[in-house]
Parts: sequence; C-alpha cells; structure tokens
Amino acid sequence: MVRSRTAPARGKPLTAARCDLLAARVPVLRAALVRQRNFRREQLAQPDAHEPSGRTSTPPAGRGAACDTPPAVREVQALVEAGARRALDDIELALARIRTGDYGRCRACGAGVPPVLLEAIPQTTLCLCCHHRLSDGAEGRVLAPRRTPTRAVSARSSSTVARPGPPGAGDATPSG
Repeated sequence: MVRSRTAPARGKPLTAARCDLLAARVPVLRAALVRQRNFRREQLAQPDAHEPSGRTSTPPAGRGAACDTPPAVREVQALVEAGARRALDDIELALARIRTGDYGRCRACGAGVPPVLLEAIPQTTLCLCCHHRLSDGAEGRVLAPRRTPTRAVSARSSSTVARPGPPGAGDATPSG
C-alpha cells in the first residue's frame, strides 16, 4: 500500500522492512479504522437521543429538548459531539490515505510514521515530530516556542521591573 521506499527530501527514508511490515498490517489497521468509523457515525447519528439518566427525552409540545436540558449538560454534549466529529474526520483521512497509498507516511514532512504508532493510533497521519510542531490541528501552522509570560510593569513606579514568573508570585519585583 505504500508507494515507494523513500520519503520526500524532508522525510527519513523508509526501510524495506518497515514497508513490508506496514503492508502486512494495513488490512488489520483498515478493519480497525472501519470499526471506529462505524462507531463514530452511530454516535453522531443520535447525539441528544438520551438524557444522562438513560431516559429517552421527549420535548414538550411546542418546545425543543434543549429547553429542558441544563446548560452544563448541553455544553458537555456539544463537546462530545465536536470530539466525535474530529475523530471521524481523522478516521476518514486515514482511510483515504490507505486508498491512495499514502498511509504510514507523514502528511506534513513525508517521513515514515512508525508502525508501532500506527498500531496504537491507526488514524494518525503525522509522525511524532510533526505532531508536536503543528498547532491544535491547524494543518501547516507551526507553533512558535512557548515563552513564559512577563508581568506588566507598574505605571506608578519606575523602580519596578517586569520579570517572568509563576502565577501568584507577585506582579513586579523592586529593581534596586
């Protein structure tokens, strides 16, 4: 299923053994992805079908079920649904990459994704290095290194200096 034994210039070459191992495991990984896709589709088909207690919710005449559901529960349901949609998107992308022969190759740099990672997370399409570099799922957007935020310098006193520090450690430190 993997097109060639070498990745593009940025990626590391894929060894013959790794390609053979991946080719042998693709049918099993595809089956796992299909099972996950079916689960997510079922999950999204009825996002509000049951209340947390397990009772079927029936909205009163002229009112929606959302009126009877507490805001915190609706928020949790929305988060669960958003997570399920993201998971389904990842699964669909992995299945498409299997069909095109790109499965097991990082979609960002072209390096081979370790088979052990694919076994653990079959829907992954990124190597570990690129996964850590890419921001919150926005493809192609690389995060800048995180810095410790600096405290604001007090406008009242010119003898204070802003210093990075943990929250609650004080706003400024005297400079002299």
